[in-house]
Amino acid sequence: MKLDAPMAPATTPDVSAGDRLACAGLGVLLANVILIGIDVIARWLFNIPQSWVADVAQLSYPIAIACCFPAALESGHMIAVRFLGEAIGQRTARALDTVGQMSLVPLLLVFAWKMAERAISDWSTGFKTPTLAWPVAPTWVAVTLLLLLSAWIQLRICLRALHRAS
Repeated sequence: MKLDAPMAPATTPDVSAGDRLACAGLGVLLANVILIGIDVIARWLFNIPQSWVADVAQLSYPIAIACCFPAALESGHMIAVRFLGEAIGQRTARALDTVGQMSLVPLLLVFAWKMAERAISDWSTGFKTPTLAWPVAPTWVAVTLLLLLSAWIQLRICLRALHRAS
């Protein structure tokens, strides 16, 4: 083997921001599973419940779930009803699919708006978790931002699809 021979470039898989967020969300879920296991063992062996685990779950589950939306949108794995495709024809089915894809953008924006309202409400009332007394509002701010990102991703998907169709 020659020492000065150029090495072949390493190929890396194309990982999108949505995939990275989904991995982060899954990491959060895995951490919650570990915490629940610690709680179960502490209750069972030592009769010492770890009530703070529920506080962590209350703050982390919504974020973990919202982290998966961008990846689902990018991969095209959101809910689609295509059982009428054969009966109504390919062209009509594609048109209905496009309308459904475009309808998802305002729906995600409405969800983001409602989460923003929730964050503002929790912030103004000082709502906190029961055991650790951590503020809940930052969770809903993060969910709002993830939903806005999801709406942006879906809008880009729709614009690309319209551009390809024209």
